[in-house]
Amino acid sequence: MAANADPVRDPLLLDGVSVAVTNEAGDLAALLDNVDLSLNPGEWLNVVGVNGSGKTTLARILAGLYVEGSAGSLSRGFAGESASPIVLQRPEAQLFGETPREEVLFALEWRQVPSHEIAGRTEETLRMTGLLELADVRWEGLSGGQRQLAAVAAAAACSAPLIVFDEAASMLDETNRAVVLGLARELHQQGTAIVWVTQRLDELMPGDRVIAMADGRVIYDGLVRAFFYGDEENPDGLTPCESCGLRLPYMSALALQWKRAGRWSGLLPVTQQEWREVWGNAERSHV
Repeated sequence: MAANADPVRDPLLLDGVSVAVTNEAGDLAALLDNVDLSLNPGEWLNVVGVNGSGKTTLARILAGLYVEGSAGSLSRGFAGESASPIVLQRPEAQLFGETPREEVLFALEWRQVPSHEIAGRTEETLRMTGLLELADVRWEGLSGGQRQLAAVAAAAACSAPLIVFDEAASMLDETNRAVVLGLARELHQQGTAIVWVTQRLDELMPGDRVIAMADGRVIYDGLVRAFFYGDEENPDGLTPCESCGLRLPYMSALALQWKRAGRWSGLLPVTQQEWREVWGNAERSHV
């Protein structure tokens, strides 16, 4: 190892990673195609794309899970050699305990957390996710959203340097979706690197990094605002969002239409807060 190398701060690196499987016709089908990617400690990375674009395969690779048919090189850097916690779309696919408390305990034991810390961390994590009063209720007595929160609690309790959320909020109602996204943002603020796989573009924030997948390839890697609105030098071409087959959020599509018609100048908004500021400034300018 080089003298200045620091595995705790080194990025997670994918170099030419490809994954191919044999389809029903007996032909090789590419799930990932020569993907290069760097993820830094404490970074928030959104991964977007239509179904079949390679998002889930990439999520599993980033989490350190073995994927059959993979080629290329992977250096996990700050994420460490062991697999990172991953929260899946359907909690039933990953729950090992019989109750939320058992699920968190199992995760802490799996991560080899010192035994004297386990009870306290379990209580705190259940409280953080709003599951303390339901800690000993069996799965059949909980809703799908509560089970998903238990899966999130198990991932959060481990204090891992990286957590992967693979469309973890897509099956939830708006209330529980906001809770899961809020917990992920809180963990990120505490220094955890987050990979957030989603098709819900309203979950993206302007300063976030986003990569867009199509046909197993990364076709965009940059900030969210440019992903929605494209290159200023080519305002009439397809935006990166449109190029990967996703539909722009309604208000962003409206702003882009106005810009192309010469009816919009200045910052193109992404969030509802930015929209409120735009309309507020417009109203004040007419007072």
